[in-house]
Amino acid sequence: MTRVFTFLFFLPILLLAKEFSLASYNVENFFDLNYNKTEYKEYKPNTNTNWNKKTFQIKLNNIVKVLKDLDADIIALQEIENKELLKLLQKKLPSYKYISFRKYSNASIGLGFLSKIKIVGETAINIKFSNKTYRPILETTFKLNNNEFKIFNNHWPSKRVAESFRIKFAKKLFDRLENLPR
Repeated sequence: MTRVFTFLFFLPILLLAKEFSLASYNVENFFDLNYNKTEYKEYKPNTNTNWNKKTFQIKLNNIVKVLKDLDADIIALQEIENKELLKLLQKKLPSYKYISFRKYSNASIGLGFLSKIKIVGETAINIKFSNKTYRPILETTFKLNNNEFKIFNNHWPSKRVAESFRIKFAKKLFDRLENLPR
């Protein structure tokens, strides 16, 4: 009798549950062809760095192929220059109806989401350093079957800098998670 009761108690929850897939993909410095003085030196368009229309198109096609192969409901992207590039990916992948993006105005790259699941909000968890600019943590709220949930897109500094930089990111994220409603 207990097993039947337990199943019946959780049945409404099971009926409301829906699986979805999530992927994360570092696009490894996806820059456009507009020079705005925040690019890494090797991505200054149409210079001797070889970042031009041809190499841009190759990179774009490769990213689109990977994203199609992933075919996840939500894809977290790292190292993307701007929201316009995210919109370009969205145009090439029309099943992703929703996007979310954040970066600091003086930063070279930012973070984004492409999503088949409705996005209802986004915010940045800011992590500032006196002598370096990295990127915020992107907190995005999604809604599926009237249930809201959050996903945090992180791209912390590499091991080329001191561990204390990553610890600061971890602490900020931990503090945010601690302040969320249970």
